[in-house]
Amino acid sequence: MMAHEVTQRCAYSTPRLVVGDWHRIAQRYELDLVDVVRNTLTPATTAALPPEWQGDFDDERARRWVEARDAESPTLLVIASDDFRSVGLLILFESPGSPQPDRIDVRLGYVIAESEWGKGLASELVRGLVDWASSEPSIRSISGGVARDNEASARVLLS
Repeated sequence: MMAHEVTQRCAYSTPRLVVGDWHRIAQRYELDLVDVVRNTLTPATTAALPPEWQGDFDDERARRWVEARDAESPTLLVIASDDFRSVGLLILFESPGSPQPDRIDVRLGYVIAESEWGKGLASELVRGLVDWASSEPSIRSISGGVARDNEASARVLLS
């Protein structure tokens, strides 16, 4: 099984979150991905991300960002389970060169909407991903990285 097939089917829920393929979730809950990206990727939420992801997003830039993610790797939409509003994005990348060809190493990236910071959603999101991955025999490991000065995200990944 190809890695993309595994990560593309990633879907799970936690007590406060519903996580799944962003096109399916957006369609199911009548959310516009361009609006989601524009409202989630703000200067504050993208400050520690790659330079090409930083700054303000208008509709056209958000549309291009959606297209680029679709071409690159599975992107998951994170919504609140109580009112189905978008609260973040989770992106899964296959790490190249796994020593076991039938098992993959997954690298994660996530962005939580600025309005949702400080509520423990990132920790819940990552714990849910780890729980989901533990039932997937083809996933060998999950890893992520943070900027040195991003103490909150470092705590998330260490928990």
